[in-house]
Amino acid sequence: MHRSFRILAALLCTSLLAPSAQAAGLKVSLTERSQWPSPLSSPQAFDVASRAEIAAFTEVMAAADAGTDVPGDAASVAKWKERMRQVLVENFARARETCATGAPFCEGAVPKDWDALVTASRAGLAKLPAELAPWYAEQKPFYQGYLYELVRLAGLFPKVTSEILPLSPSERFGLELPDRHFLLTFDDGPTPRGGETDTLLTLLRSEGIHAAFFLLGNNYEARRKATSVEQLRALYAGMCVGSHGQEHRSHASWEGAVAGMQSFHSRLAESLPEGQAKLTLFRPPYGQRNPELLQALERSGMKNVLWNIDSQDWHSSNTGAKAAGRVLSLMLLWRHGTVLFHDIHPRAREALPRIWRETRGSGVRWVDCRAE
Repeated sequence: MHRSFRILAALLCTSLLAPSAQAAGLKVSLTERSQWPSPLSSPQAFDVASRAEIAAFTEVMAAADAGTDVPGDAASVAKWKERMRQVLVENFARARETCATGAPFCEGAVPKDWDALVTASRAGLAKLPAELAPWYAEQKPFYQGYLYELVRLAGLFPKVTSEILPLSPSERFGLELPDRHFLLTFDDGPTPRGGETDTLLTLLRSEGIHAAFFLLGNNYEARRKATSVEQLRALYAGMCVGSHGQEHRSHASWEGAVAGMQSFHSRLAESLPEGQAKLTLFRPPYGQRNPELLQALERSGMKNVLWNIDSQDWHSSNTGAKAAGRVLSLMLLWRHGTVLFHDIHPRAREALPRIWRETRGSGVRWVDCRAE
């Protein structure tokens, strides 16, 4: 078996015993993305970096394809591969639209399929300018680890659901957004008064960004008892409030998930910020859900909102610099989507200023959640 997939097999076998990466104690792939030599200060500069990141991940994915016998659900892994390959082909074509003569990864025709993308990526990496060698040395292991994360989730699906694949066409992951458009989202709050949630909201307002917050029932109730409905409305003014469920446990296996969700939603709806007439957004803990939960959401007029860019800011090995580097790398790889942070950890407020600073002028747009 290919060495990449021997490592991946071990990860998958471990994760089959514990569906949550957090519970299993699995490592996550991190990078500071500190070696890219040029600022992302224009759409053209963003595309140069995007082509490079896509090529690096494509090469890693193509090399791993040489291995076989990946544990888990083979049909789900195959479905994920097909989906991911199409995303990469489409994103590389978008990144080629601003190609200049002699620019990296701009030779030849625009790849129309996966095999052509692999060929173009390998050719570009073989001619990588010397100043990009430190970047590639930093990013290649990051993408090897990121691939393991994704294939692990695909191998578990649908026994353990997650953001890796849809259960229903109505679910939203962020890929429905236009190119270079990103929605910021935060899970698990609110924190006690004066904590990370308050600090982060002040930071967002200073940037004029309107993000979606998915509140956890237990934390919401504690904050509500300590303050008031009016203060909660003011806390989230200008943002969107969604539900993260009553308790942070799998809503796919918890028999009381629907009942607990409905009870919590009736309380949460009393303290929505001004301008938000209804509670319409839901995100299940760990992204784990089942058809019954989705049907209950549909009956109540709610949308299941997942993500495609995970900061992994909860992980003990992460830092603000690494969370920023990971998110920037994945923004360049995916080119649009929903970004997941947690407002109960400090790494979100540590990472976001760098992300905003480095993408100014790049053509990136932060979606106003209120328009969604």
